[in-house]
Amino acid sequence: MNEFEKIKKMYDDGFRCIRYDDTKDGEMNIYFKNFENENSEAMRVKGFEQKMQIKNFIKQNSMR
Repeated sequence: MNEFEKIKKMYDDGFRCIRYDDTKDGEMNIYFKNFENENSEAMRVKGFEQKMQIKNFIKQNSMR
């Protein structure tokens, strides 16, 4: 399972992205929290295409 699929599953389980740090040519660190049970997770992602796919998913699934 790639990172994008893991993130989709985490969203299904109630986690939400609370922050991400993206460097231009490096890794992106993503921080998640489940506000129902107070669990938190962090993930590190590489690769431009994968980072863009994840950013778009987070943006589409964020509260407005």
